[in-house]
Formats: sequence, C-alpha cells, structure tokens
Amino acid sequence: MRYFAISMTLILGSCACNTGTGVMAGGMIGASAGGITGGGKGALIAGAAGAIAGGLMGAALDEQDRRVMERSSPRTVDRMDRREPLTINDVIKLSQGGVSDDTILRYMRETTSSYSLSQAQIRRLQDAGVSQRIIHDMIDSGR
Repeated sequence: MRYFAISMTLILGSCACNTGTGVMAGGMIGASAGGITGGGKGALIAGAAGAIAGGLMGAALDEQDRRVMERSSPRTVDRMDRREPLTINDVIKLSQGGVSDDTILRYMRETTSSYSLSQAQIRRLQDAGVSQRIIHDMIDSGR
C-alpha cells in the first residue's frame, strides 16, 4: 500500500489536469479503504478500482472545461490544439473561463511561451482578474 501511494504521487503529482487528479485521489482513497477492510490485497484491488473511477470522473471534468472554452473562446482552443504559445488575450480568456492557474501555467511552460510585458499589459491582466501567480510567471518568462 505504501509503495502504491508513493508511486501514484510520483507519477501523477505534477499533473494539473482533472483526469490526473481524479486518478490520484481515487487511487489513494480506494487503497486506504481497501487496506482497512481487506489488508494488502484489498488495498491493491480497491486502489486500482478507485484510480479508474477517479480518472473517469476527472476526464469528464476536463472535457467539460474544454466545451466551456470552445463556446467562450474558440480561437484560444484552436491555438492550444496546435500547441502554439498563448497570447495575452488567451491567458485572460482562460482565466476568466475558470481554467485553473496550474493548467494555464503548465500549458505556458510546455509551449515555452515567452512574454515581455509592458506596465499597461500587466495592469490589463490584473484588471481582467488574472492571478498574480500567472502574471509573475509571464514576467519571469521574458527574462
């Protein structure tokens, strides 16, 4: 059980998507419950079942986020599908669309997005409700 928990944490710990979070949470909860009720073998079986169920629920949430973004900003979704860097407008749309900071930051890093923000652009991001965490990362990317 302990090795299962450690391996799940290492494999999925950096995943900012709902699917990965669901797999990790479902696996941990299932393994804990199975370990309590059935010992080592129970933990393994319940952990696997929990991971599958959690992953399915998380994937449904990822798809729901995508549908929301397709309606509110189809250009942003197209750019993301092509693995292109995000524009400032894209970052604002994603943030206002309820996409998590972790997801936005992960995408920016994966596409090696780089920004040289002016004071006016920083104020625009702040006024649009983009988190300081994302703004700081954008500023750091241009250095």
